[in-house]
Amino acid sequence: MELTTQQRNESISAATNALLFEDDYLHIKNAIDQLHLLFAGVTGVNAGNITDQDIHLPSGKAVSTIKAAHCLKELERTRRFIRGIYHAINHLLDTIPGHTINILYAGCGPYATLLTPLTSQFTAAQINFILLDINPDSLEAAKILYEKLGLSDYLADCVCTDATTYKFPDSVSIDMVISETMLNALKKEPQVAIMNNLIPQMRPEAIFIPEEITVEAVLTRWEEEYNSFTMPDYQAKRIRVGLVYCASREFKLPQPVVLQVPASETHKRLDLFTQITVFGKEVLNTYTCSLTMPLAVCELQNQKAGITIKFEYVMSDNPGFTYTI
Repeated sequence: MELTTQQRNESISAATNALLFEDDYLHIKNAIDQLHLLFAGVTGVNAGNITDQDIHLPSGKAVSTIKAAHCLKELERTRRFIRGIYHAINHLLDTIPGHTINILYAGCGPYATLLTPLTSQFTAAQINFILLDINPDSLEAAKILYEKLGLSDYLADCVCTDATTYKFPDSVSIDMVISETMLNALKKEPQVAIMNNLIPQMRPEAIFIPEEITVEAVLTRWEEEYNSFTMPDYQAKRIRVGLVYCASREFKLPQPVVLQVPASETHKRLDLFTQITVFGKEVLNTYTCSLTMPLAVCELQNQKAGITIKFEYVMSDNPGFTYTI
């Protein structure tokens, strides 16, 4: 028997409460599964076998509709982002009471994953959304979802366009921008290009999510990394080389950076580590999701003396950091 709109919204509310306020991973997994079952049933977009194609842009790859649906199923990624956005909305409601918080979601995908659950926590008088995606299939699915869930009052607009060139509407004051269009070490997808376009348009008090993204060069050793997975509370011994890039609300494009890599008899792999601060205390650290998996740069052999390495970010249809030793 098909659920009523009220039953669907009660299901979203229960799942969202688990994501926001519980730490039991079984409960969190069940909440994610519950949301996926509901969203897939309404939109017809299932996070199953990937049969559709990515969209290739001058600024990087925009993932396909089914790939975007899969993002929901990364437990820690989804719950950290939703918690961070929840706290950010509350911060803005406290800062500007009585004001409707207008949120631009660039790269919303078919479920508008990071906002739809929060309709169970805030009214349409408190939060309003502009959903933006370059993929027309994803945007159409999101529109169907909001219509069938009776959530259309939350939508100020749905825009099918490229977030790297989008201009804010004159009629709406944007209070928050969400764009989670990235892979580890900011490779392949257009996160940097999107931030470069949208952040300069934001008012000083407006919030960008994620709040901060850092990419750091680190010397690692396989045995140490393995021990950190197999031995409880084991802290892998690593050698920090230096900060490669930090993207935040005070946005600047990545500049070439030269780092000194120390000699090491044991740590011979150079990796890029990514850390994402969603908002406040909600942080995605190394290994907690696909966005923060270490990215191998190179193996350093016969390293009896330190070396100099230069990192440079390439803005192109395949963006990412290149290196020169």
